[in-house]
Amino acid sequence: MRPHRLLRAFTPYLSLVAFVLLPLPASAQLNTQHVKGTFGLKAGSQPPPGGYVVAPLLYVYSTDTVRNRDGGKLPINADITAGLFGAGYTHVTTKKVLGGFYGYSVLLAGANNRIQGTEIDSNPGAGITDSVVAPVLLGWHFPRADAQVQYTVYVPTGRYTDGAANNTGFGMWGHEVAIGGTTYLTENRQYHAATAVSFNFQSKKEDSETKVGNAMNIEGGVGGDFLKGGLTVGLSYYWSFKLTQDQIEGLPQILQPDKNRVFALGPEVTLALARKNTVYGFLTAKYFWETYARSGTQGGAFFLAASFLTKPLKIQTP
Repeated sequence: MRPHRLLRAFTPYLSLVAFVLLPLPASAQLNTQHVKGTFGLKAGSQPPPGGYVVAPLLYVYSTDTVRNRDGGKLPINADITAGLFGAGYTHVTTKKVLGGFYGYSVLLAGANNRIQGTEIDSNPGAGITDSVVAPVLLGWHFPRADAQVQYTVYVPTGRYTDGAANNTGFGMWGHEVAIGGTTYLTENRQYHAATAVSFNFQSKKEDSETKVGNAMNIEGGVGGDFLKGGLTVGLSYYWSFKLTQDQIEGLPQILQPDKNRVFALGPEVTLALARKNTVYGFLTAKYFWETYARSGTQGGAFFLAASFLTKPLKIQTP
Protein backbone atom coordinates (compact mmCIF):
# COMPACT_ATOMS: atom_id res chain seq x y z
CA MET A 1 0.00 0.00 0.00
CA ARG A 2 1.28 3.47 -0.84
CA PRO A 3 1.58 5.99 2.05
CA HIS A 4 -0.77 8.55 0.50
CA ARG A 5 -3.68 6.09 0.64
CA LEU A 6 -3.01 5.32 4.29
CA LEU A 7 -2.77 8.99 5.27
CA ARG A 8 -5.89 9.93 3.36
CA ALA A 9 -7.98 7.26 5.02
CA PHE A 10 -6.44 7.56 8.47
CA THR A 11 -6.98 11.27 9.17
CA PRO A 12 -10.60 11.11 10.48
CA TYR A 13 -9.95 8.05 12.65
CA LEU A 14 -7.23 9.85 14.57
CA SER A 15 -9.71 12.61 15.28
CA LEU A 16 -12.30 10.09 16.46
CA VAL A 17 -10.02 8.44 18.98
CA ALA A 18 -8.82 11.71 20.43
CA PHE A 19 -11.92 13.89 20.38
CA VAL A 20 -14.62 11.57 21.47
CA LEU A 21 -14.26 12.01 25.22
CA LEU A 22 -13.95 15.53 26.58
CA PRO A 23 -17.22 17.52 26.64
CA LEU A 24 -17.04 21.25 26.17
CA PRO A 25 -18.07 23.52 29.06
CA ALA A 26 -21.46 25.22 28.92
CA SER A 27 -23.10 27.41 31.53
CA ALA A 28 -26.62 26.34 32.53
CA GLN A 29 -26.34 23.40 30.15
CA LEU A 30 -25.49 19.77 30.80
CA ASN A 31 -22.91 18.31 28.44
CA THR A 32 -23.05 15.12 26.45
CA GLN A 33 -19.89 13.02 26.28
CA HIS A 34 -19.33 13.78 22.61
CA VAL A 35 -16.67 16.38 21.90
CA LYS A 36 -17.59 18.86 19.21
CA GLY A 37 -15.13 18.52 16.36
CA THR A 38 -14.70 14.76 16.67
CA PHE A 39 -14.98 14.34 12.90
CA GLY A 40 -13.04 16.62 10.58
CA LEU A 41 -11.28 16.07 7.27
CA LYS A 42 -12.35 12.80 5.62
CA ALA A 43 -15.06 12.31 8.25
CA GLY A 44 -16.48 9.37 6.31
CA SER A 45 -13.25 7.44 5.73
CA GLN A 46 -11.97 4.42 7.62
CA PRO A 47 -8.21 3.66 7.73
CA PRO A 48 -6.86 0.49 6.06
CA PRO A 49 -6.75 -2.75 8.09
CA GLY A 50 -4.18 -2.69 10.89
CA GLY A 51 -3.54 -1.43 14.41
CA TYR A 52 -3.11 2.23 15.41
CA VAL A 53 -1.87 3.47 18.79
CA VAL A 54 -2.62 7.07 19.72
CA ALA A 55 -0.21 8.41 22.35
CA PRO A 56 0.00 11.01 23.51
CA LEU A 57 -3.12 13.03 22.80
CA LEU A 58 -4.01 16.48 24.08
CA TYR A 59 -7.20 18.49 23.78
CA VAL A 60 -7.67 21.93 25.35
CA TYR A 61 -10.80 24.10 25.33
CA SER A 62 -10.73 27.68 26.65
CA THR A 63 -13.34 30.39 26.90
CA ASP A 64 -14.20 33.62 28.68
CA THR A 65 -17.63 34.15 27.14
CA VAL A 66 -21.09 32.72 27.82
CA ARG A 67 -23.97 33.53 25.48
CA ASN A 68 -27.67 33.57 26.33
CA ARG A 69 -30.43 32.24 24.08
CA ASP A 70 -30.43 35.48 22.06
CA GLY A 71 -26.65 35.62 21.64
CA GLY A 72 -26.02 38.28 24.26
CA LYS A 73 -22.93 37.96 26.47
CA LEU A 74 -23.72 37.12 30.08
CA PRO A 75 -22.00 39.32 32.71
CA ILE A 76 -20.33 36.45 34.60
CA ASN A 77 -16.78 35.24 35.16
CA ALA A 78 -16.37 32.57 32.47
CA ASP A 79 -12.59 32.47 32.20
CA ILE A 80 -11.93 28.71 32.19
CA THR A 81 -9.73 26.12 30.52
CA ALA A 82 -10.56 22.41 30.27
CA GLY A 83 -8.12 19.76 29.08
CA LEU A 84 -8.02 16.11 28.07
CA PHE A 85 -4.95 13.87 27.97
CA GLY A 86 -4.62 10.17 27.37
CA ALA A 87 -4.10 7.35 24.88
CA GLY A 88 -6.18 5.14 22.63
CA TYR A 89 -6.07 2.19 20.27
CA THR A 90 -7.95 1.46 17.05
CA HIS A 91 -7.90 -1.77 15.09
CA VAL A 92 -9.38 -2.35 11.66
CA THR A 93 -9.68 -5.99 10.67
CA THR A 94 -9.90 -7.65 7.26
CA LYS A 95 -13.25 -9.17 8.25
CA LYS A 96 -16.26 -7.71 6.47
CA VAL A 97 -19.74 -7.10 7.87
CA LEU A 98 -22.47 -6.00 5.45
CA GLY A 99 -19.71 -5.43 2.92
CA GLY A 100 -17.74 -3.05 5.15
CA PHE A 101 -14.48 -3.63 7.00
CA TYR A 102 -15.04 -4.24 10.72
CA GLY A 103 -13.04 -2.39 13.37
CA TYR A 104 -13.14 -1.27 17.00
CA SER A 105 -11.46 1.28 19.25
CA VAL A 106 -10.93 2.18 22.92
CA LEU A 107 -9.82 5.35 24.70
CA LEU A 108 -8.52 5.73 28.27
CA ALA A 109 -7.91 9.26 29.48
CA GLY A 110 -7.60 11.77 32.25
CA ALA A 111 -9.04 15.25 32.36
CA ASN A 112 -8.46 18.56 34.05
CA ASN A 113 -11.36 20.84 34.95
CA ARG A 114 -14.28 18.61 33.97
CA ILE A 115 -17.10 21.11 33.65
CA GLN A 116 -20.48 19.49 34.22
CA GLY A 117 -22.30 22.48 32.77
CA THR A 118 -24.16 23.81 35.80
CA GLU A 119 -21.19 25.61 37.41
CA ILE A 120 -18.94 27.60 35.10
CA ASP A 121 -16.15 28.01 37.70
CA SER A 122 -15.83 24.36 38.78
CA ASN A 123 -12.20 23.23 38.99
CA PRO A 124 -11.88 19.72 40.46
CA GLY A 125 -8.32 19.26 39.21
CA ALA A 126 -6.93 16.38 37.19
CA GLY A 127 -8.14 12.81 37.45
CA ILE A 128 -9.29 9.72 35.58
CA THR A 129 -12.30 10.50 33.43
CA ASP A 130 -14.91 8.45 31.57
CA SER A 131 -13.74 5.85 29.05
CA VAL A 132 -14.82 5.34 25.47
CA VAL A 133 -15.40 2.02 23.72
CA ALA A 134 -16.47 1.79 20.07
CA PRO A 135 -17.29 -1.91 19.52
CA VAL A 136 -18.61 -1.37 15.99
CA LEU A 137 -16.75 0.54 13.27
CA LEU A 138 -17.70 -0.31 9.70
CA GLY A 139 -16.09 1.23 6.62
CA TRP A 140 -16.74 1.04 2.87
CA HIS A 141 -14.43 2.24 0.10
CA PHE A 142 -15.40 3.21 -3.45
CA PRO A 143 -13.47 4.80 -6.35
CA ARG A 144 -14.66 8.34 -5.61
CA ALA A 145 -16.14 8.04 -2.12
CA ASP A 146 -15.86 6.43 1.32
CA ALA A 147 -18.49 5.77 3.97
CA GLN A 148 -18.48 4.63 7.57
CA VAL A 149 -20.91 3.80 10.39
CA GLN A 150 -20.02 3.47 14.05
CA TYR A 151 -21.54 2.83 17.45
CA THR A 152 -19.83 4.18 20.56
CA VAL A 153 -20.42 3.60 24.29
CA TYR A 154 -19.25 6.06 26.95
CA VAL A 155 -18.43 4.21 30.17
CA PRO A 156 -18.68 6.16 33.50
CA THR A 157 -15.23 5.27 34.86
CA GLY A 158 -14.41 8.80 36.07
CA ARG A 159 -14.85 9.96 39.65
CA TYR A 160 -18.43 11.08 40.22
CA THR A 161 -20.68 11.75 43.21
CA ASP A 162 -24.00 13.53 42.82
CA GLY A 163 -23.60 17.11 43.99
CA ALA A 164 -19.83 16.88 44.53
CA ALA A 165 -17.51 19.68 43.47
CA ASN A 166 -14.57 17.47 42.45
CA ASN A 167 -16.10 15.20 39.80
CA THR A 168 -13.86 14.18 36.90
CA GLY A 169 -16.50 11.96 35.26
CA PHE A 170 -20.11 12.47 34.29
CA GLY A 171 -21.77 9.69 36.26
CA MET A 172 -23.81 8.46 33.28
CA TRP A 173 -23.72 6.01 30.41
CA GLY A 174 -23.72 7.50 26.93
CA HIS A 175 -24.50 6.04 23.52
CA GLU A 176 -23.65 7.46 20.12
CA VAL A 177 -24.58 6.43 16.59
CA ALA A 178 -22.72 8.10 13.73
CA ILE A 179 -22.71 7.90 9.93
CA GLY A 180 -20.30 9.72 7.64
CA GLY A 181 -19.28 10.08 4.03
CA THR A 182 -16.26 11.41 2.15
CA THR A 183 -16.46 12.52 -1.49
CA TYR A 184 -13.29 12.85 -3.56
CA LEU A 185 -13.61 15.89 -5.78
CA THR A 186 -10.94 14.85 -8.30
CA GLU A 187 -10.22 11.59 -10.06
CA ASN A 188 -6.85 11.22 -8.32
CA ARG A 189 -8.60 11.69 -4.93
CA GLN A 190 -6.38 14.61 -3.97
CA TYR A 191 -9.19 16.95 -2.92
CA HIS A 192 -12.08 15.91 -0.73
CA ALA A 193 -15.17 17.04 1.19
CA ALA A 194 -16.69 15.13 4.08
CA THR A 195 -19.59 15.23 6.52
CA ALA A 196 -20.53 13.07 9.51
CA VAL A 197 -23.77 13.15 11.51
CA SER A 198 -23.92 11.73 15.02
CA PHE A 199 -26.63 11.39 17.68
CA ASN A 200 -26.01 11.18 21.45
CA PHE A 201 -28.29 9.59 24.03
CA GLN A 202 -27.57 9.43 27.77
CA SER A 203 -28.81 7.62 30.87
CA LYS A 204 -29.74 9.51 34.04
CA LYS A 205 -26.82 10.62 36.17
CA GLU A 206 -25.89 8.31 39.04
CA ASP A 207 -28.11 8.69 42.16
CA SER A 208 -30.08 11.44 40.47
CA GLU A 209 -33.07 12.15 38.24
CA THR A 210 -30.96 14.54 36.18
CA LYS A 211 -30.70 13.58 32.51
CA VAL A 212 -28.72 15.30 29.76
CA GLY A 213 -30.74 16.15 26.66
CA ASN A 214 -30.16 14.27 23.41
CA ALA A 215 -27.87 16.01 20.94
CA MET A 216 -27.07 16.04 17.23
CA ASN A 217 -23.68 16.91 15.74
CA ILE A 218 -22.88 17.73 12.11
CA GLU A 219 -19.11 17.78 11.48
CA GLY A 220 -16.67 17.53 8.63
CA GLY A 221 -14.26 19.43 6.47
CA VAL A 222 -12.86 20.28 3.03
CA GLY A 223 -9.20 19.77 2.20
CA GLY A 224 -6.46 18.31 0.05
CA ASP A 225 -3.45 15.95 0.14
CA PHE A 226 0.06 17.14 -0.77
CA LEU A 227 3.72 16.00 -0.70
CA LYS A 228 2.74 12.70 -2.33
CA GLY A 229 0.10 12.17 0.33
CA GLY A 230 2.40 12.90 3.27
CA LEU A 231 0.52 16.08 4.20
CA THR A 232 -3.22 16.69 4.51
CA VAL A 233 -4.51 20.22 5.16
CA GLY A 234 -7.93 21.79 5.11
CA LEU A 235 -10.74 23.55 6.93
CA SER A 236 -12.85 21.64 9.45
CA TYR A 237 -16.13 22.62 11.11
CA TYR A 238 -18.75 21.52 13.61
CA TRP A 239 -22.39 22.42 14.15
CA SER A 240 -23.84 20.98 17.37
CA PHE A 241 -27.22 21.41 19.05
CA LYS A 242 -29.53 19.81 21.59
CA LEU A 243 -32.59 17.96 20.29
CA THR A 244 -34.27 17.75 23.71
CA GLN A 245 -33.97 19.82 26.86
CA ASP A 246 -31.92 18.82 29.87
CA GLN A 247 -33.92 17.46 32.79
CA ILE A 248 -32.29 18.82 35.96
CA GLU A 249 -33.37 17.36 39.31
CA GLY A 250 -34.88 20.01 41.57
CA LEU A 251 -35.40 22.50 38.76
CA PRO A 252 -39.05 22.94 37.66
CA GLN A 253 -39.69 22.03 34.03
CA ILE A 254 -40.77 25.57 33.23
CA LEU A 255 -37.31 26.79 34.29
CA GLN A 256 -35.33 24.25 32.28
CA PRO A 257 -32.57 25.94 30.23
CA ASP A 258 -32.93 26.53 26.52
CA LYS A 259 -31.38 24.00 24.12
CA ASN A 260 -27.83 25.15 23.38
CA ARG A 261 -26.22 25.27 19.92
CA VAL A 262 -22.81 26.23 18.58
CA PHE A 263 -20.93 26.49 15.28
CA ALA A 264 -17.15 26.52 14.80
CA LEU A 265 -14.51 26.16 12.11
CA GLY A 266 -10.74 26.16 11.81
CA PRO A 267 -7.63 24.63 10.20
CA GLU A 268 -6.65 20.96 10.40
CA VAL A 269 -3.26 19.47 9.48
CA THR A 270 -1.97 15.88 9.44
CA LEU A 271 1.68 15.07 8.71
CA ALA A 272 3.11 11.60 8.12
CA LEU A 273 6.00 10.62 10.44
CA ALA A 274 8.43 8.88 8.11
CA ARG A 275 12.12 8.01 7.86
CA LYS A 276 14.11 6.10 5.26
CA ASN A 277 11.09 5.14 3.13
CA THR A 278 9.12 3.90 6.16
CA VAL A 279 5.98 5.48 7.65
CA TYR A 280 5.80 5.07 11.42
CA GLY A 281 2.83 7.23 12.27
CA PHE A 282 1.11 10.58 11.97
CA LEU A 283 0.86 13.89 13.78
CA THR A 284 -2.45 15.74 13.68
CA ALA A 285 -3.22 19.27 14.88
CA LYS A 286 -6.39 21.31 14.58
CA TYR A 287 -7.91 24.44 16.07
CA PHE A 288 -11.54 25.59 16.17
CA TRP A 289 -12.95 29.08 16.65
CA GLU A 290 -16.55 29.07 17.79
CA THR A 291 -18.11 31.80 15.67
CA TYR A 292 -21.71 31.29 16.83
CA ALA A 293 -23.13 30.17 20.18
CA ARG A 294 -26.47 30.28 21.98
CA SER A 295 -27.22 29.21 25.57
CA GLY A 296 -23.63 28.15 26.16
CA THR A 297 -19.97 29.09 26.06
CA GLN A 298 -18.18 30.53 23.04
CA GLY A 299 -14.45 29.91 22.86
CA GLY A 300 -11.72 27.96 21.08
CA ALA A 301 -10.39 24.41 21.07
CA PHE A 302 -6.93 23.03 20.26
CA PHE A 303 -6.14 19.40 19.50
CA LEU A 304 -2.80 17.62 19.09
CA ALA A 305 -2.20 13.87 18.79
CA ALA A 306 0.51 11.51 17.66
CA SER A 307 -0.45 8.10 16.30
CA PHE A 308 1.73 5.13 15.45
CA LEU A 309 1.17 2.06 13.29
CA THR A 310 1.74 -1.23 15.10
CA LYS A 311 3.39 -2.37 11.87
CA PRO A 312 5.33 0.44 10.17
CA LEU A 313 4.56 0.86 6.48
CA LYS A 314 7.31 0.48 3.89
CA ILE A 315 6.98 3.06 1.11
CA GLN A 316 6.89 1.55 -2.35
CA THR A 317 9.49 3.19 -4.59
CA PRO A 318 9.65 2.99 -8.39
